[in-house]
Amino acid sequence: MSKKLSVVVYGRIPTEKAYGIHAINQAKSFKKQGYQVSFYYPSTNNKKTIKEPVSNYYGEDFEFEFKEIKNFDFTGLKIFDLLPSWLKKFLWLFNSYFWAKKLRPLVSDSIVWSTNPLVCHALRYSNSIIFEKHGQGKWLQKMFINKLNGSNFYLIGTTRTSYEELKKISSKSIYLPNGVDTERFYPNKVKTKDLIVGYSGMLETYGFDKGVLNACKEMINLMKYYKFRVVIIGGPEYKIDEIKDMVKESNYANKFKFVNRIPQNELAEEIRKFDVGIVPYPDNIHTNLYASPLKIFEYLASGVVPLVSDLEAHQELGINEIVFYKRGNFKNFAHVLTSLLEKKVIENKRVKILELQSKISLDYRTEKIIELLRL
Repeated sequence: MSKKLSVVVYGRIPTEKAYGIHAINQAKSFKKQGYQVSFYYPSTNNKKTIKEPVSNYYGEDFEFEFKEIKNFDFTGLKIFDLLPSWLKKFLWLFNSYFWAKKLRPLVSDSIVWSTNPLVCHALRYSNSIIFEKHGQGKWLQKMFINKLNGSNFYLIGTTRTSYEELKKISSKSIYLPNGVDTERFYPNKVKTKDLIVGYSGMLETYGFDKGVLNACKEMINLMKYYKFRVVIIGGPEYKIDEIKDMVKESNYANKFKFVNRIPQNELAEEIRKFDVGIVPYPDNIHTNLYASPLKIFEYLASGVVPLVSDLEAHQELGINEIVFYKRGNFKNFAHVLTSLLEKKVIENKRVKILELQSKISLDYRTEKIIELLRL
């Protein structure tokens, strides 16, 4: 099998979103396993385009090549914002397929990794195709996922539901939740004076709120009785502003810290300071059955206790050190959080969390992918 591997992402690079971090980290891990890696992404020209070199944006020098491939960016047209949402989605999917076809001569002798089923189908004549399912998928995406049933397709479900769906398409399927770069995310040996409850990442995805505002409301109430601080890292800015406005009206504004987007190395340093990391995701089909949040693994790798909504996709990880509260019930969130607001409790849980490092590492995950390729 080829030792050349192409990571193909049809999306903005660089990006503040988790898909970019996951793809880049997966490329790094393949590189460490001895593969000759190239990272392909489209040119974009819209209001969200980040006009900064990839290495500068992520604060890291990469050992593989990033290749920006020319793309006609529909989203950059003024008329695009006026189109109905269904047409926007169709144009995006249509464009991703025909953009990927341009890559055929560039990746023809390599393994291809992607989370986009249309890209995988367009590049099906390559040596081998690795497809990772990171969401429910819309009707057109589902149609193309069902076409990934050839002998050269290897399918990865990041949740049990995704895996059960994929194995009906191909026996060359595997259940693999996300993994974390444990060389970047690792525990902090320096103890902070106050307990810190933190959140890192986007505060909304696909238009739905991730519950951080409601969590902060409850934490403000708890500050009347418990001594701790809160750190919120991420965006978008208007979601951060909602929380800031609420905090300003309380007596505890000095207990909150807000951090905008920062490079991965700085993010890891901030997360290491957390004692509890929250993932207050709401209950909808996407999060309940298809979400495998990278931040859970980043928290665990950093020796941080995750406090997570009890969604099916979260519980199925089978990690005892994750602490759950009843999804959507922020009174229960507050109740469970109070049980964690003691240094001794945190330290006892941290001891067990530190035993997980090898099992949640991205390199361990990549080894499982390589085993699948050898079937």
